[in-house]
Amino acid sequence: MINIAICDDDKAFTGIVEQLLRRTAAAWEIDINCEVFFDGSALVQAITEQQMCFDLIYLDIEMTDMDGIQAALALRKAEIPALLVYISVHEEHLKELFCTEPFRFLSKPINEAAFLDVFLSACERIRQRTGYFTFSYKKALYRIPFGQITYFESSSRIITIHLPQWNTETANARQTSFYGKMNDIEKQVTALNGRFLRVHQSFLVNFDYIRTMSATEIEMLDDRVIQISEDRRKAARARFAALAGVKGDKHERTVIS
Repeated sequence: MINIAICDDDKAFTGIVEQLLRRTAAAWEIDINCEVFFDGSALVQAITEQQMCFDLIYLDIEMTDMDGIQAALALRKAEIPALLVYISVHEEHLKELFCTEPFRFLSKPINEAAFLDVFLSACERIRQRTGYFTFSYKKALYRIPFGQITYFESSSRIITIHLPQWNTETANARQTSFYGKMNDIEKQVTALNGRFLRVHQSFLVNFDYIRTMSATEIEMLDDRVIQISEDRRKAARARFAALAGVKGDKHERTVIS
């Protein structure tokens, strides 16, 4: 199931997008659930206060209450990793969108071929995020969705799973530490999910929670800075570039978009 939000103050247009999504999903046998919002503040409130969870958000830019850029900034500040697809006639805002880490931009009126391409690409990205990391602690089994793991940290053979700050209450109610070896964790994770990269002997990081990467360090969406060990820099940067779709290895600092 892919949970999708549509946010646009044009009610007729939200109906068009929802119809397109349902028709496309049915044709490709993809199970989806759609929710519609008519202003950015309602969307942000539903996610941050009502704990609604979306994998994919279609977002207009100019809305009467809270516009799409403000809404997206609020979601990123809350460390919501949903994929953002802007749909707008206002292409002049493209530079402003960069700081909200959008997945794609679609112009109005919608071109159905472009819409299909973006939707299928988003589904593939979401599919890569799905699944659970499973571990045992004191003879009990636990599992945590990969999409909710920001990074794994190893210290004195104790593995700690770090979750987003917006999920603090849930994290406090969960078992997130256990005994293990990071090499074994890396093998287990990479066999099931292709979104993690090893940047240090002690850190295995989820690409979707990285804000920027330089030659020597990673800055996470929660502002945490993680050092890249010297012996892993080349491999980490190559892996990062592959996930980001960046060609070559001459960029000094890459920003996720």
